[in-house]
Amino acid sequence: MFQLSEYFDDFGVQIYVIVVIIFTIFLLYKEVYNTSITFLGAVGFLVLPGVISTNDVLSSFANEQVAVIAMLLIIGQFLKRSPVIENVFQRLFLKTKGYLKFTFKMSAYVSLFSGFMNNTPLVALLLPYVVDWGKKNNISPSKLLIPLSFAAIMGGGLTLIGTSTNLIANSIVVGKLGASAGLSMFSFFQIGGPLVVIGILYILIFGNKILPDNSGMISNFNKNKREYLVDLLVTEKSPLVGKTIGESNLRSLKGLYLVEIVRPDKVRTAPGPKEIMRAGDYIIFAGETDNIADIINLDLGLEMPNDLEKLQHKKEVVEVIVPYNSSLSRKKIKDTDFRAKFDAAIIAVRRDGEKLYGKIGEMILQKGDMMLCVAGHDFYKRIDQAKEVTLISNVRQLQDIDGKKSTSLIISTIIAICLPALGLISLFESLLLLFIFLLLTKVVLFGEVKRAININLIAIMGGALSIGVAMDKSGSAELIATQGLNLLQPLGVMGVLAGVYLITNLLAAYMTNIAAVSIVLPVALSFAELNGYNYQPFLFCVAFAGSKTFLTPIGYQTNLMVYGPGGYKFRDYFKFGFPLTAVFMISTLILLKVIYF
Repeated sequence: MFQLSEYFDDFGVQIYVIVVIIFTIFLLYKEVYNTSITFLGAVGFLVLPGVISTNDVLSSFANEQVAVIAMLLIIGQFLKRSPVIENVFQRLFLKTKGYLKFTFKMSAYVSLFSGFMNNTPLVALLLPYVVDWGKKNNISPSKLLIPLSFAAIMGGGLTLIGTSTNLIANSIVVGKLGASAGLSMFSFFQIGGPLVVIGILYILIFGNKILPDNSGMISNFNKNKREYLVDLLVTEKSPLVGKTIGESNLRSLKGLYLVEIVRPDKVRTAPGPKEIMRAGDYIIFAGETDNIADIINLDLGLEMPNDLEKLQHKKEVVEVIVPYNSSLSRKKIKDTDFRAKFDAAIIAVRRDGEKLYGKIGEMILQKGDMMLCVAGHDFYKRIDQAKEVTLISNVRQLQDIDGKKSTSLIISTIIAICLPALGLISLFESLLLLFIFLLLTKVVLFGEVKRAININLIAIMGGALSIGVAMDKSGSAELIATQGLNLLQPLGVMGVLAGVYLITNLLAAYMTNIAAVSIVLPVALSFAELNGYNYQPFLFCVAFAGSKTFLTPIGYQTNLMVYGPGGYKFRDYFKFGFPLTAVFMISTLILLKVIYF
């Protein structure tokens, strides 16, 4: 087997690892491939020349913290369906009046829950309720949704399990320094608690002033239906009567997309090419609706109906978003089989706050894209089982866990969190016992657990940890620490920590937080070890810098989730997030100085 060390000295191997990491960062920034594929590819380039062994890689994927994160994500998906959790937030939203009061309660509740529940399913649960509250109180969702995401991000720093970044950081420390260096459940609170208070105050003072006042996609649709949909009536004299859709070429019209056929007895959403046209059918088109005059002039026996309002109520129009790591990303809409998968037809796509124009089927989806869809009867059932899109516009009953089982789920989860907090057993052991209990009591079913597993995230975590191992084993982390961070030595240890925070935060803003922490933390720990510093301030500095990503919509999944629904532009995150990032950096450094130096 080829071994790089046989042809190059240690320095050559270290440079090779650094080149692989730089190339990985470039691919992540450019989004050339799916994030998980990029990480696995990087691991391949480290394994093949023998920089790390297959055992190193397998150990990274079998890492205890990776299993903990996977289990926490699955539990979060089940908690999202619990009527107990939903009722808490329903009471919050129904009884609260006024922007400041609502924003304060929302931020406080979300931050608290985010400390113990994965923030991605939490934000997915709350999105429709926040948007609905804004509509009822005449407040734009753009004034509410970035605060929702930021509150979830801030709350993740309260506990060890609040965010995957904390767990990955803890795993790297344990791998390098041993189990005794691991952190307890509330080790992060000494810094995370004050930061939450500071963050909520910032949102309350500046949220309404800085955040834009945008209309949501549904609001635009309701005001300007003609820009999204056009309805045509098939007359009795139409030559299309008796022909299939395929024969009539209605699915290949320039700039238009056949969405639905409405009949007195039923509605055919996303009709197939074999559907036979009848007199009296209402055909619904989406896309470049200005072209509709060209169709009417084709003498196909199609005309604009007079009873538009009567027809409109038959459509259920919903908003969905393409989440991070969705398999739909970078695919043409016509290649996604969206109609068949979700029983829904896409009628508009919005990106960076603007509606996209052109033939819908030819549009290439990207993560964060908002899609306006006409939903069929099976839409809600199918979307609940999928990870490709997230529903954000409708408030509906998601729970399929009854009250008794839900209570068991809540109580057992609280116990599972308390046991490791009291030092009785490890977090992994506690969550494993929780899963066994939930499966034996049939609170959850094994098939549901399998569907809830996020393979992409596991691949990213395992790949990121493998890169960390390569940096440590090759000496690359030590090389960067001695040649790079030592340049900041004249500024003192606080200057070094400031540099570490900036580098980590910028990497996290444009890649992923897990990648940023996995690359920077081994370097920071090597610097601390070489210079005789306590490792904990460096650990906390990297962990908080990696998870508190407010600058861009792509740095954190919850930022991306609210990007489309709020009608935000990329710059809105920077305008509101840059001052908060600066405040958090200064506050973190002050807290580290007070506690450790």
